Amino acid sequence: MRLLPVLSYLALYEVVAAATLLTEICPWSLLPRTEDQVCAEPASSVLPSGQKAINSPSLLGTAWKGPENCVNNTCIFFNQHVGDGIVLLTTQRCAQIASDFPIPISSVSDTVPFHVADVPGKGIGIVADKKIRKGETILSRSPTLMVQTTPHVGLEPGTRDVLYDLAVGKLPSKGQKLFMGQMGNDVFDKIETNCFQMYIDGANESGSHLGCYPEISRFNHDCRPNIHYRISNMTHTTVAARDIAPGEELSISYIELMLSREERRSRLRKWGFECSCSHCQVSDEEAAASDARLQRIDHLETALENFNETVVTANTGAELVELYEKERLDIYSGQAYTRAALNFALFGEEEKAREYALAAVEAVERESGPNAADAKAMRILAENPRAHWTWGKRRRGKYGKAH
Repeated sequence: MRLLPVLSYLALYEVVAAATLLTEICPWSLLPRTEDQVCAEPASSVLPSGQKAINSPSLLGTAWKGPENCVNNTCIFFNQHVGDGIVLLTTQRCAQIASDFPIPISSVSDTVPFHVADVPGKGIGIVADKKIRKGETILSRSPTLMVQTTPHVGLEPGTRDVLYDLAVGKLPSKGQKLFMGQMGNDVFDKIETNCFQMYIDGANESGSHLGCYPEISRFNHDCRPNIHYRISNMTHTTVAARDIAPGEELSISYIELMLSREERRSRLRKWGFECSCSHCQVSDEEAAASDARLQRIDHLETALENFNETVVTANTGAELVELYEKERLDIYSGQAYTRAALNFALFGEEEKAREYALAAVEAVERESGPNAADAKAMRILAENPRAHWTWGKRRRGKYGKAH
């Protein structure tokens, strides 16, 4: 499964309310496993005690059906009238929360700027039909199947597989075809390989789910991808991280990218392939230079976070941005611009603080959406750097005296 990183850069500076983010974007964490696993009972359509049908007029419109085929508190809920259909395999509480989320409107008539094609050395992939500009939204999709993590790892396999087959059977024919067309031997394997971890009830363990987006699963990995992705509520959105030329493959990252070439390749072997992206195919000399830049990035970020006065100057943030650009780490540019803007403000560099704050707003909105906390904070800094709480604090020193 694919895990999404949360990059709340300003949390380091105590200006981000992380709680507002947790309900929208899933955190970077390992798949939680139930400590006390309960043996599942045979599948049954009898509702757990106290549960109401989700298609009750008091809860939702009649487009949603369920609960059906409940095992303990895990039931099937479905809506066959949205997109290619949505099936939830979860509790009543989580189904109610998910059903209240806004759902992107999409249909077979949607015009997308790409086509599915055979990509040499990779199999099926996504290729641009036309120029896609940086910041352009490429896809916005609701999940075809969303499964609560606890039963996914905790149910007895035989019972789980029967439940999964029943759940997929609730999808319209197109939705079934899309889901079953993903990599994997069976439904469980397809979920493990293609689906994204997400939280729909804050950071509560019960809110941990795996969302399956068959169209998204066609995006191949690249160690310098050209696509951002995020999950807000349960909508998966892909956005161009840089300008993409016609005929260029669209790619996302399956792993953390601030790693050496050998570390990246080692992690990707667990996905069952040897990475052949252009960044992994460079010469050993070029790879060593790239690894050295990543080490320098780590060194500068640590110095900025710890206010290391022996390393950090007013231009340290600008050097950091330049390193990110040389490394083509476009999907992470928001954090680089944010750190640079804050550092210029700390040194009392008004115009530079404003310039980099505005660049941070643009980058963070691409990465995390227009309502991201970091984007709001950077707008405040750009509007009036001198009024910002960071203003001149490095220049004045700990006790406010000028250096």
